[in-house]
Amino acid sequence: MDTDTKLCQGKDIFERMNYLYQASYLMALKNRVVASYYGNIMIGCGKKSVLRIESDIKRTLCKCCQSPLIPGETAKVRLVSKPVKCVKWTCLTCLSVKRFPTKKGYKLWTEQPASTNQIFNYRSKLKDGKPNIVIEENNLCKDK
Repeated sequence: MDTDTKLCQGKDIFERMNYLYQASYLMALKNRVVASYYGNIMIGCGKKSVLRIESDIKRTLCKCCQSPLIPGETAKVRLVSKPVKCVKWTCLTCLSVKRFPTKKGYKLWTEQPASTNQIFNYRSKLKDGKPNIVIEENNLCKDK
């Protein structure tokens, strides 16, 4: 294996979390208790292996019951103008409320270009069994 090749730490955990998220999303319409259970296991996997869940995925999960928030099915979405303009998500399972302020031109830190260190592009394995990984690096330190 080359010394330049870096493998993603916890890739198997990310794959398991992805599977649990998809299973939770599909089960949300049939059985909300099972969907909540899968969401809880997904969050537990991330905490145990100290991996961060993407903010877009975090916004689609209820903080109280860990069930997926699907507009019109498991969540009620409203635009609120007072006291601050925001989008209000109400979970229909546990009735907890999430509010996301809407400011013009606001971007999350993860959406800004300065937040990206490396981008991993995974491809299928080659015939010899070695992984084929392309790594792009953006150096934040320009002094080097």
